Amino acid sequence: MHMMRAFMSLIKEKDTGEYIESLLTYFAAPTIQGLKPGSLINLRRGGDDGIVAAWCSRKEELLRKFRVEALALSSRVMPNDSAMLLMLYKKGHLARALFSEKAVSILNPLGYEKCIPCVDACLERLKARFMETREMRERFLFPHEIGLFLGYPPEDVEGFIRDKGKSPLAVGYWKVYGNVRRARRTFRIFRRAEHRAVRSIIRREQSLL
Repeated sequence: MHMMRAFMSLIKEKDTGEYIESLLTYFAAPTIQGLKPGSLINLRRGGDDGIVAAWCSRKEELLRKFRVEALALSSRVMPNDSAMLLMLYKKGHLARALFSEKAVSILNPLGYEKCIPCVDACLERLKARFMETREMRERFLFPHEIGLFLGYPPEDVEGFIRDKGKSPLAVGYWKVYGNVRRARRTFRIFRRAEHRAVRSIIRREQSLL
């Protein structure tokens, strides 16, 4: 939490384009560094109604820089506010995460059976499921299988669905229902990736002084 506050304080005065780049650098660090297939980014800045337009302007440049692809799961624009939920991903990593036997057994009952083994088709189905979930519940929710797209172990995604998110064995980047020791080791790896990202931003800032 201390690092998060320090990071947000560091970037709060940046212009919108630089702010977006910093958000991606930090929050998608494990994906950018090849440690997980996908990361969610809530592209939002209170009072800045140009953040979606700034993303569209810099999108191709940033995706090339970070060697990732992006899927917009939702966007909304209101007076004095705008937001977009992005998933940054690496397609090869995503294919390995989605098409294991266990992952497929979770996805098929949710309408992905005709999508496998096409990553792009699975992403389109995820986006459709995301919108269906929001419309059905009338509030901001995620389809539970999104955990597979983010690299969560299938047994943890399955456990979350089965137990409705209750009584996990551990909680970190996700709720753990399977191998706690492996999950905690992975959490440490992800935190180190984020720390490296923050250090890179700090070094870049210092070089400009």
